[in-house]
Amino acid sequence: MDLISFWEKFFGVEFNPNQRYIDQIKRLMPYQSQLWGKKEAVWIDTNNAWELYIEIPELRAVIEKRASMMSANKPRLYDENGDVVQSHWLLDMISKPNAKQSWSDVVFTLSVQDALYSNAFAYAPLRAFDIRNLFVPLPTNKVQIHLTGKRLKAMAEDDLIKKYTFKYDDNTTEDIDLRDMIYLTTDDGVNLIRPISRIESLKYPLSNIKASYHKRNVLLENIGAIGILSAKNSDIGGAIVMTPEEKKALQKDWYNRQKDDLIITEADLNWTPMSFPTRDLMLFEELNADKLALIDAFGLNANIFSSEKGATYTNVRDSVRMVYTDTIIPETQQMYDTIMHQFGLAQKGYYLKAEFDHLPVMQHDEKLASEAEKIKVDTYSVMLRDGVISKEQYATEFGIELQPIDKAQAQSEGLINAQTQLRGTIGGLDGIITLNNAVGAGQITREVAIATLVNYYGYEPTIANQLVTQPTQPTQQNIQ
Repeated sequence: MDLISFWEKFFGVEFNPNQRYIDQIKRLMPYQSQLWGKKEAVWIDTNNAWELYIEIPELRAVIEKRASMMSANKPRLYDENGDVVQSHWLLDMISKPNAKQSWSDVVFTLSVQDALYSNAFAYAPLRAFDIRNLFVPLPTNKVQIHLTGKRLKAMAEDDLIKKYTFKYDDNTTEDIDLRDMIYLTTDDGVNLIRPISRIESLKYPLSNIKASYHKRNVLLENIGAIGILSAKNSDIGGAIVMTPEEKKALQKDWYNRQKDDLIITEADLNWTPMSFPTRDLMLFEELNADKLALIDAFGLNANIFSSEKGATYTNVRDSVRMVYTDTIIPETQQMYDTIMHQFGLAQKGYYLKAEFDHLPVMQHDEKLASEAEKIKVDTYSVMLRDGVISKEQYATEFGIELQPIDKAQAQSEGLINAQTQLRGTIGGLDGIITLNNAVGAGQITREVAIATLVNYYGYEPTIANQLVTQPTQPTQQNIQ
């Protein structure tokens, strides 16, 4: 038996194949962590999600931002024909869900419970005539689900869940009937009942956030010695060591001084700092990376949260719109669809819509729309002018209804317009004089001149008769 095998058999210590001294000491000394520190990673307990929500500000900021955005909706009820319903017991319940909360508060609470547990419960007892007038969100960690124990053949809801039990703060319990409880879930893709919370997937970034805060606190509270103040005096025999009295006097003088006091000493001293910049520990970078993991897990955007770099107004506005479109609206609508289904109203054709159009950020930007419309009109006008598109295509694009044109009527209207423009102008007066000269010269008859004024100038016949002079009779002298 070689020495290594003897060591393993006799002392019960496994041979260290990596030849690392620290690994071998860990087996021999159970208290080695007190000397070299803890080497294993420390992860938080995600079973108490509520405590993490209270203690970690980044987690609470992300969850409450999502909840506040979801609760900003305005519910609107539609019937099976798509018409808005103005009177219904559901609308009465929404207007006053319980004694302490508004409907926005209810949605906020359900969103927080969903974010922490991926499960949310609300007590909504079924009253007479199949109506409900109470809706109370319950803390998820105080609700227990009792399953029937049936397997795949049990597809109806009452064959899966038998009842619910709610636990009060004084540890007393109350059973809640299946019909009186609203049960909302966010699917994890595997579990039909009690899906796994997203907090479980965030165990690592949440642990790192807590560790970063702890490290920063240790550096601030237990900073230790800030440096070494040593003597530089020496003689032929080497360095001259400071006496204990000199050290004590120097330390006392240091403690007694204020921030801006000037130290004057004849001793030749050397200062060696022992502090380590927190920036070099990359704690803030780690904190930002972990916060981004939280933001992504809940479908939000980093631009809607505060940061050192900041963001432009356009980036924030576009990010808020994107979050509403991609996350908030679909998730809020999913919540309403589940409530309507469990109320039995969806089966009757009713639809509760979560509307966000009233929010300023979701409204149409009038300035941008006007600029875009002007560019479009200019573009289509050039295409119409150049013959690329027809008048019908132009009218269709902008919703213009073209009226059929009567050519005879158009000619008549055009003639009337021309006559109106011609009368009273210098050109019109010159034309009348020319007609009278032509009549006087015998070039045209008076009847032709009157007809011209009536048909082309638009004058009344009596007025035209007055405007045209009588032709002059040629005299004997003129003939000669």
